[in-house]
Amino acid sequence: MIAEQLTVRRIGPADDAAPAENLLVRFFREEAFTTPDDVIRQRCRILRDLETCALFVAETSAGPAGVATVSMQYGIEFGWLGEMGDLYVVPACRGQGIAQALVAAVEEFLRKRAAAGYQVTVAPHSRQAFRLTDFYRKLGFSEEGREILYRRF
Repeated sequence: MIAEQLTVRRIGPADDAAPAENLLVRFFREEAFTTPDDVIRQRCRILRDLETCALFVAETSAGPAGVATVSMQYGIEFGWLGEMGDLYVVPACRGQGIAQALVAAVEEFLRKRAAAGYQVTVAPHSRQAFRLTDFYRKLGFSEEGREILYRRF
């Protein structure tokens, strides 16, 4: 079921990023991520202003209901690739097609920029609590056998 009066829009450089910032702060607190609120807000504004990144907000008649972020990188093997770093829907609004609408906006952004594809990272907690791997598989994602390793500076 698609939420009534659902609109998804990209937050651009001239737009107030507060709706996306507020949703991302809420998301990070619900998931117990440790990034401080002021850092989340600052990074939202930076991401909003970069041409190779996008910040999307889904809104219903009741207000902001979801948010998605995407970043692009360029490499030898694939050329342009994207990563959907965040996808969050307010719990009371889940099951209404909002996440799928945000994913569609992310995909349109990437296709217009000739991206070869994109990836998502599913945290262990989210994989278990929300069955996110199953959700993404239904959208056409699959494991490709690569292992992502991370090193903090």
